[in-house]
Amino acid sequence: MNYKEVLYENALQAIDEIYKRSQYDPDEDLYRSFDIINSVNKNQIASKEWLIENLVPFLHDDIKKVCVMGGWYGLSALMLAQHTNVPIDSVDYDPETKRIGKLLTRGYDNIQLITEDAADWFFHKPKRYQLIVNTSCEHIDQIDLDLMVAMKREDTIICFQSNNYHSIQSHINTHNSLDEFVDSLKLTEVLFKEEMKAPSGQYDRYMVIGK
Repeated sequence: MNYKEVLYENALQAIDEIYKRSQYDPDEDLYRSFDIINSVNKNQIASKEWLIENLVPFLHDDIKKVCVMGGWYGLSALMLAQHTNVPIDSVDYDPETKRIGKLLTRGYDNIQLITEDAADWFFHKPKRYQLIVNTSCEHIDQIDLDLMVAMKREDTIICFQSNNYHSIQSHINTHNSLDEFVDSLKLTEVLFKEEMKAPSGQYDRYMVIGK
């Protein structure tokens, strides 16, 4: 099976498990079923495929460990694992993402799901990774992004995404254009930059790869 077949099969199994648990556990959150569906919708798949397609050329042999920040249920990690066997840490502050993420990424031994604030996790070990992926910079304060870039190893590659979806309350750090987003990161070297219209047509997504 290709990764999509594995992903959708695992997603259905995760939803099935949540439903069955809800029958005897009143604390089981049935909303997670919708959340899982949302995590593999066409917008999520399209943006992650766009990321992987353009990031793969930079997966050189010097990359020994990867950090995916705000990894949610591990979709980015799973798609990266199609192209590398190096350890991938997928970090998210929501403890339920770890339990459900283990169901969605089952079969991929190089993915470790970590429950932690992604910024705090990185700030305690800024030299550990040679590749840092963050597909939700719109949820992160600019000062934290500045610190990530300043504290990382000089040769560490970052792959960051943001957008101009200003109307979402939790989007605290959106940008009006791709170049505005690139300039905000203050990188010493920009290896790639591009924007993509979301399949819904509601916003533009921006991506930059650099050092």
